[in-house]
Amino acid sequence: MQARDIMSPNVITISENASIQEAARKLADYRISGMPVLDNEQRVIGIVSEIDIINKTGTTVGNIMSRRVISVQEDASMDAIAQLLTGNHIKRVPVLAGDRLLGIVSRADIVRMMASRWVCQVCGAVHLGQMPLVCNDCGVEGVHLARELDPRTEITVR
Repeated sequence: MQARDIMSPNVITISENASIQEAARKLADYRISGMPVLDNEQRVIGIVSEIDIINKTGTTVGNIMSRRVISVQEDASMDAIAQLLTGNHIKRVPVLAGDRLLGIVSRADIVRMMASRWVCQVCGAVHLGQMPLVCNDCGVEGVHLARELDPRTEITVR
């Protein structure tokens, strides 16, 4: 399972010139704890989170954002992402294709994937968690299993 398979593609972002109030409003409205900060060329230059808003002073997002961005490429494995998140004590990583933002993977996305259902397109068997290599019921290869997973409602309903 790779980043592109589990990422949330509808990324809520903000400009470095946005006010701290605007950032707080976006975090609250979308019920997220952090979001990528983009420059004028739509490149990720930082992350602003609840802790930045609560703990730092400044007038713009650029003043308070974390400039050290840990990101992954779209083909990064879920295990590598999980290690990055836990090893760096962070909640999310932007997913990039080169330097272009494609999506974001959060700890919640990994948990949602672990709770997902895989349905065998050959026999209809249901498997929970990560995609199995083969269907336990009919033995067909895992590529014939389709994931059933609801989108993140807090982002998609707006």
